[in-house]
Amino acid sequence: MKETTLSKITASVRVAKGMAERVLAASPNPQWTEYELQTMDEWIARQGVKLDRSEAIRRLVELGLRAKGK
Repeated sequence: MKETTLSKITASVRVAKGMAERVLAASPNPQWTEYELQTMDEWIARQGVKLDRSEAIRRLVELGLRAKGK
């Protein structure tokens, strides 16, 4: 195998390993995009009760899980 091919494979494995570590990290706190935050805030505003984002996320997950079970 040529040295450049081996270094490319090694670099790809390093990148994949880093991605896997981030996905499997203990912290369930994703990096929300601006669009996701705005959409979440708009959903919260339509609920008629005061919710913080954490509670909104819990409720949205619950709704999604219920819908998936149907």
